[in-house]
Amino acid sequence: MSGSAEAAALAAPPDEVELEAELAELLAALYTKHDGLSERIDQLAARAAAAGNDRYVVLAELTRADMFNRTHRAAEGARIGQRLLESADDPVVAARAHAVISGALWRLGATGESAKHAEQAMALLGEGDPLCVRAEHAVVFAIQVNGYRLGRNPIEWFQSAQRLTEELGSPGLIIANLNNWAWVQYERGELADAIELVERMRQTAERTGLQLNASCVDTLARILLESGDAEQARSVIVGALEGFAAETDSDAIPGCLLTLAEIQRRNDEVDAAIGTLTSCREIAVRSRTAEMGARALRELATCYASVGDYRSAYEHMEAFHREWTQLRSQQAEASASVVQAVFGIEEARRRSREFQRLAERDPLTGLWNRRKSDEHLGELLATPAATRGPVSVAILDLDHFKQVNDRFSHSVGDQVLCAVAQIFREMAGPEGHAVRLGGEEFLLILPMADPAAREHCERVRRAVEAHDWSTLCPGLTVTTSVGVSEIGPGDDYSALLRRADQHLYRAKAYGRNRVISDADGAAR
Repeated sequence: MSGSAEAAALAAPPDEVELEAELAELLAALYTKHDGLSERIDQLAARAAAAGNDRYVVLAELTRADMFNRTHRAAEGARIGQRLLESADDPVVAARAHAVISGALWRLGATGESAKHAEQAMALLGEGDPLCVRAEHAVVFAIQVNGYRLGRNPIEWFQSAQRLTEELGSPGLIIANLNNWAWVQYERGELADAIELVERMRQTAERTGLQLNASCVDTLARILLESGDAEQARSVIVGALEGFAAETDSDAIPGCLLTLAEIQRRNDEVDAAIGTLTSCREIAVRSRTAEMGARALRELATCYASVGDYRSAYEHMEAFHREWTQLRSQQAEASASVVQAVFGIEEARRRSREFQRLAERDPLTGLWNRRKSDEHLGELLATPAATRGPVSVAILDLDHFKQVNDRFSHSVGDQVLCAVAQIFREMAGPEGHAVRLGGEEFLLILPMADPAAREHCERVRRAVEAHDWSTLCPGLTVTTSVGVSEIGPGDDYSALLRRADQHLYRAKAYGRNRVISDADGAAR
């Protein structure tokens, strides 16, 4: 390849496979290292924009929102998620927005609402959607299932997330899921399982050359401590605090300090523990992780109580409760704002879908109305025959329907229309469509050529005639006349419907309760 050709290839807009690979790397980086992440997000957004791929432009922005969630900017991350959810027509984008909102609410303490959004994020994704998004959502959802009692076995979801992360081949996400899984087993008292999981986590890191982040180190140290290996626990925590572990969540380093302080206190190094907790408080203030700062106060109270300084213990416990109450109030206010905003978005979207459904449906029978069928037929006529396959339309008119209304009442007439609509709906099949054009006139759109369409409509005609109409009123009978025409070369909407209508007119002229199609010719 010449130099100019190579330059042109490098400058060519990326395809979706390349964009998905870049997104996968960014999602993994959320769990491994944030250095330069914002710039890489900008690059993905720019490349996606150059390729005209709106999905990945928005997914890049949602990745930034997720980064904000993890760096004490959850309210800002939630606002981005809300804004993008409001305009999302793409299910993958909507799923990612729900996941970002879930993460923000988690960090704001609204655990129940967070879990609901995690469920919605999972429900919107299907097998054909980007694997990196499905894997990352599964990792988040597995921990939420455990924490918020969504009625499922959490271990099964961790296993499912592990299969997806391994299929993706992302060490960062594999380790993240193992870390969460280990922590859950640790909290459930399943120490042997927790030890096995953190060992798998360490082996994955060693095999791939990936450094465990501070959150993973904290999990590892906690489990080592509970398994009786306090010195090893101290070693991994000190290594993290000396800068060997990336901080991918703003509370990770304060969390490591809390663990180190517990190791020191258990080893009767109370002064050292008090110094560590004081440092934790200072870092918590700088990183705006108020929850970790409050927990440090509680641990300080425990330290002072262990050496008999009950006045200091009481003062620190009192300060803890004061800060904890204030924190929970602030979190509740922020999360309520997020929940209210998202509820408004979801309600507006629900109403929009309902209005659309009503605009496309006949209110009496629930069938497509003429507006919807016109739109669908227009799309079919604009599609090459080789792509769409054969399509026929049938206009069906109920015979002597005025007599039904006059003799049995308009109420019975409406019941007849609904019953006929149900027959047409069922016989249209999964690929066909039934439409009420107005009054007693209906339309079938069938994915078949004439004469097969004619034979199908003959079965429809017989089904209407054979229906037990006496259940509505004794003496009631209903029949239908049908005109069928197949889309032909050069047909437009008017020509197609005019031909079917002409066939219907002949069916009525020849005695009603019959089917006439293109195959019958001009006369019968």
